[in-house]
Amino acid sequence: MEYLYNIQGKKGRQFSDQLSGVDLNNVLIVAIDAAKFYQKALICNYFGDILEKPFFFGVNQTGMELLYSKIQKAQTKLNAERTIIGVEATGHYYEDIVRELGKRGFGVTIINAATTYEERASALNRSKTDDLDLIAIARSLIQNKGMENKLPKGTLRKLMTLTRARRSEVRNRAKTRVQIRTLMDHIWREYQGLVMIEEDKPKKLHVFCDFWGRSSLFILEMFPHPSDVLAMGKDRILQLAKDRKLRMTEGHVDTLLFVAAHSIIKDKEEISAELLLLKMAIQNLKRLDQQIQTLEQEMEKTLLQTDGRLLLTVPGIGVVTAAEFYSELGDISNYDHAGQLIKKAGTNPVIIQSGGTQGFYGKISKQGNKHFRFVIYTIGKSIAQHNQDLRPFYDRLKAKGKHARKAYIALGNKFIRIAFSMLKHQKPYESKQSDYRILDQIKKKLVYVKIETYLQHALAA
Repeated sequence: MEYLYNIQGKKGRQFSDQLSGVDLNNVLIVAIDAAKFYQKALICNYFGDILEKPFFFGVNQTGMELLYSKIQKAQTKLNAERTIIGVEATGHYYEDIVRELGKRGFGVTIINAATTYEERASALNRSKTDDLDLIAIARSLIQNKGMENKLPKGTLRKLMTLTRARRSEVRNRAKTRVQIRTLMDHIWREYQGLVMIEEDKPKKLHVFCDFWGRSSLFILEMFPHPSDVLAMGKDRILQLAKDRKLRMTEGHVDTLLFVAAHSIIKDKEEISAELLLLKMAIQNLKRLDQQIQTLEQEMEKTLLQTDGRLLLTVPGIGVVTAAEFYSELGDISNYDHAGQLIKKAGTNPVIIQSGGTQGFYGKISKQGNKHFRFVIYTIGKSIAQHNQDLRPFYDRLKAKGKHARKAYIALGNKFIRIAFSMLKHQKPYESKQSDYRILDQIKKKLVYVKIETYLQHALAA
């Protein structure tokens, strides 16, 4: 019989093909609950009859051999024609299990933790134990509620590791910057801006336009207290700046001395703890800046080795954004259309419809990859500002009364469709702007690698 389609789409069709013509009594289900140290597994048949009670095993040679032997024993006992293995995506602890089972020829379905939660809830059981989790995982496998069954490998895995590490370090840097500003509120609050009243109107006088620039950080590190600045004087500060090759003009120093002279000067002993913490925070900030730069350099080199380099031809998409998008995207061959990627990101709007009514779109589902979803929002915001081809789409949404955040998500989804087509057909971005030049677009985005290297990778592919 010829079927039109499966109610679960491509995933459902694959599952149907896997079990087609197989006696369900001979289908083996292996549910694995991953953890940092104590992994647990349960083996049953397709109808839930337990063949091997829940048992612990370690992710090491001995533990994996125990798991293999239990699976083989159950396969023999059941005369299994199909073996379906699933593991809950708990942190990163499940990854080694998937890889080791893959070496033995087993495909492993990854189960979202939210899915097991819903399975427990559907059983009207509010308890949570390892055994209940295993039952929920087994039921999810039987009902084909798994996600992807492949982990990123090679260059793609490296790029994902680098991008996620960079994002974590950027967040740490943001926290450190907040800490430094808070400490300066106690030490020398006017350094961040001296408020002056002119014609009954407040005006803020800034020493440096960029608080985190080299010149500003030099003062924060060397002269964090206004008395230090006043003691040094104009000539000595200018000489130090010249020795450090800082772009600090006489005007900057004059403003600095003016702000110091009009600031409330606290006793150093009273704020000695804050001064110590400030010194440590600035050292930490320098370390984070260096680590982020190192990660970005490696990301740029790695991105050029992948098809993700095509994304650099899109105005508004830089190296970092392209690397994050491509690494979270995964293998493009796993998808038939862009809608699957939108669902993976969880940026697909939830449809509310009943009783034959027209229905409407609600909020986004947020049921996908949170890292991918964050990247899509960032991309939407970036291309709304820097892509003249796609900006009108954003303007139309705003004109209809859409909030900026919703418009960014919609624009990000539109980019997914464009990027999917680019990567699927191996074609660069096509702009309608008369001044658009592909090589110029790429060249201005590369910081650590020359355009010739980009072209070499492109030609090799």
